[in-house]
Amino acid sequence: MYTGRIETCGKRITKALVLKGMKQAELCNLAKVPKASMSLYVNDAYEPKQDRLYKMAEVLGVDPVWLMGYDVPMEREKN
Repeated sequence: MYTGRIETCGKRITKALVLKGMKQAELCNLAKVPKASMSLYVNDAYEPKQDRLYKMAEVLGVDPVWLMGYDVPMEREKN
């Protein structure tokens, strides 16, 4: 059950990057996100659109709903 957002998407991106030992530039390259856009996301100036959010979640190996800031487990569900 989703109880609402507990963190911003930008904070979650930053947290996932630290946990994965990845730099923003590496995520940009792998997820095909422009560096300027990533800067806006991390600084909470703009929310990523769904397609980019899902691609970033895939690259980071996290649940996209978690990446949006909701109170769900961080790990991606295994298919």
